[in-house]
Amino acid sequence: MSVESVIQFPSETPAEAAARWFALRRRRLDCAEEQAFADWLEADPAHRHAYEDVTRSWDIAAFAATDPNVAAMRTEALMVRPTKQRDFSHLWGAVATLALVFVITLGFAFTDPGLIGSAGDAAMGRDHLVLRTGVGERATATLADGSTVILNTSSVLEVNFSSARRDIRLVAGQVLFKVAHDTARPFIVAAADRQVIAVGTEFEVKLCGENVRVALLHGKIRVEPIAATAGLKTAVMAPGQELVATHAALVVKPADVEELVSWRDGRVRFDNTPLADAVAEMNRYSKTRIVIEDPAVSKIRITGAFRTGQSRSFTETVSEAFPVKAEQSGDVIRIQRRS
Repeated sequence: MSVESVIQFPSETPAEAAARWFALRRRRLDCAEEQAFADWLEADPAHRHAYEDVTRSWDIAAFAATDPNVAAMRTEALMVRPTKQRDFSHLWGAVATLALVFVITLGFAFTDPGLIGSAGDAAMGRDHLVLRTGVGERATATLADGSTVILNTSSVLEVNFSSARRDIRLVAGQVLFKVAHDTARPFIVAAADRQVIAVGTEFEVKLCGENVRVALLHGKIRVEPIAATAGLKTAVMAPGQELVATHAALVVKPADVEELVSWRDGRVRFDNTPLADAVAEMNRYSKTRIVIEDPAVSKIRITGAFRTGQSRSFTETVSEAFPVKAEQSGDVIRIQRRS
C-alpha cells in the first residue's frame, strides 16, 4: 500500500486528521510516513494546534474491532493538572463526538491493532501521553502514578505506563522528575542512547542533541545504555552528582545540582561562563535572539544569575559590565565591541 493511500484524506478537518495521525504514530511510522506527517504538521498552524490537543488529552484505553469496516474505540482523558503556566488538562468540549467521527471515518484502518495498541496493552491499563512546552514556557504536570514532571522550555516528553513499568522518553529539552515510589514498577527515562532507571527519587535529564546530562537531587539512580553497545558504560549516581554522557564517553562528577535546576524557578546561573555559552542558554528561553557579531566578544566570561526570557535585561547587564554594546532590531539583539 502506498503512503498516499494511507495518509491522504482531503476532506478531513484538522481535528480528524490529528486524531488519525495520533493513531498511526503509535505503531511507529516509516521514514516516508514520518516526512508526510512533518509536512502536514508544518502546512498550517491549525494542524499543529489540533495535534497538540490530541496528544495532551487522550488516553487510548481500549481497542476492539467489530467487523472489517467499522471499529469501536473507547477514549478517556488522562487528567493532568499542572501548577505553572501551561494547562495540559485542557480537553476538547467534544472529545466523545470527535472519537465517534474518528471511528466512523477511519474504522477500516483499525483492523490492524498495531495502529493504536494491542488488546493486551488495554487490559494492562497502558497510559499514553505526550507533553510539550514552547519557547520560554515551563509546565508542571502530575502523572497517573503520582509522579511529578516539570518541563523546561521547548521540551517534549512521551509517557507510556503499564502495570509492569513506567516508561518515559525525553524527545527534546529538559525535564525534572520527582518519582513516586513504586518498587513493583521501575520508572525508566530514555534519552538518546541512554536510559535512567529509578524507583522513587528526584532527578533532572537534559537532552542536547545526542548528548545527555543527568543531575541527581535525591535518592539513587542507574544510568545505562539502552542497547548493549561495546564501550558504553553503566553508572550508579548519588545525590549531588552530575552525569554527562556522549555517544563515546560517560563522566560522573560532583555538582551544585540545585543551581543546575534553577530554571524551575525561572532563572539561570552562570559561573565564569563564556559569553557565547551564556547567550546560547538565554536564547533557549526567548524568541528574541541574541547574536554575538565579534568572535573576541564570545570569549568574555560572566558570572551571575539572570531571569529566563529576559534577553534585553541580560544584554543590558553585559553591556554595563564589559566594553560591549547591544543594539536591538526587531527580534534580534546584536552584541559587538564598544568603539
